[in-house]
Amino acid sequence: MTTQKVHWKAQPKQEIALQSNEDEILYGGARGGGKTDAGQAWLLYDIDKPRYRALVIRRNATDLDDWIDRAKHMFAPANGVYTGDTFTFPSGAKVRTGHLKDDNAYSKYQGHEYQKLLLEEITHIASESNYEKLLGSVRSTIPEIKPQVFATTNPDGPGYKWVKKRWNIPDTPTDAVRYKDEKTGRTRIFIPSRVQDNPTLMNTDPGYIKYLESIQDDDLRDAWLNGSWNGITLKGAYYRQQLQKARAEGRIGNVPHEPMLPVYTWWDLGMGDSTCIGFFQFVGTEIRMIDYFEASGEGLNYYANVLKAKGYTYADHYAPHDIEVRELGTGKSRKEIALNYGISFLVTPNLPIDDGINATRIRFSRLWIDETKCEAFIDAIGQYQKEWNDKMGDYKLRPLHDWTSHAADMLRYMSVTNIYTVDSQFQARVQNNRSNQKSFK
Repeated sequence: MTTQKVHWKAQPKQEIALQSNEDEILYGGARGGGKTDAGQAWLLYDIDKPRYRALVIRRNATDLDDWIDRAKHMFAPANGVYTGDTFTFPSGAKVRTGHLKDDNAYSKYQGHEYQKLLLEEITHIASESNYEKLLGSVRSTIPEIKPQVFATTNPDGPGYKWVKKRWNIPDTPTDAVRYKDEKTGRTRIFIPSRVQDNPTLMNTDPGYIKYLESIQDDDLRDAWLNGSWNGITLKGAYYRQQLQKARAEGRIGNVPHEPMLPVYTWWDLGMGDSTCIGFFQFVGTEIRMIDYFEASGEGLNYYANVLKAKGYTYADHYAPHDIEVRELGTGKSRKEIALNYGISFLVTPNLPIDDGINATRIRFSRLWIDETKCEAFIDAIGQYQKEWNDKMGDYKLRPLHDWTSHAADMLRYMSVTNIYTVDSQFQARVQNNRSNQKSFK
């Protein structure tokens, strides 16, 4: 008699997720709950069917590479072979991989049929509409395979709010939460999982839970250790106190556009990454942020059309210093290219990041922010934080570069620009307008 070694065995919370028949399954919450293993095991259920097609989406290429390495181990007993961007199984079943850094990540799969979609770290999808674009490819013409989504998550990231709402997640979930969308009829389930629900990790790495318990930031520790969805206000966040004060003073709310005043814009220009634009007006000593826009994978002509569509009367547009760097292919700088689309950029001072952050903290007392049009901006700067040091259990003295960086960099560029010069230019224009009005009369 021979004893066959068990390759992988589901833990109780993983079993609930794997046996769920809902249309959309969300698994996780805390760190160390076995999210990645559960998702990979879920993909294996239909690999005996030749026409089975599944899609895996991760945040970026680095995260995807890590997932693929782990999947090679998980799929090895099933003889899954990875070639190009796809795992192929002996039956002909295929599991395709992709990531969200692709320029057309949310639309490239439209028209495809994937019976299963695995989304790792779903809260890194900033908007529900982008999630639903991916959802459009989840369908089945194979009667014996039900189309489903399996998503994993931690309670943070730019999509935190819409994910919590879509799955009806309580602040402190303990048991599975089932929900039916009355409008669409779609069924959803959220299965919370913590490191304590993963005996394998507890046995192989007992120090991990001690690390989670040692985190000094109360909100971060509660989220990562206990899976709390109460909202993270990180102590390592650069503008935490400034945002709290702004809310207390009523400076975050309805900040209307004043049609008689010009609008200034500050930009963070991404190369193969997100570009964001902040729209500001100046009234006395007040800095009023009336609008915010962010997109990725688009050229300057696209953003020129965005400016036109807003319908504002613009004064000046400001961009970071690297806009003057000439591109190897064209020999032109993006500043020169922007002129072709009617955008004349001024360049912000090139100061160290720490100086810019300090300038932003000072300027924040003058800042008013429209809560509706700048919602994505508020979410981003609220989570813009110092990089976390896993070994030391504390924050490093530099910012973490992630999805929050674009909005924070734009705000920093605004803060280091000579606002007093802008204010005086604005006041001069107002006086000139008044003189013209008097002459007209």
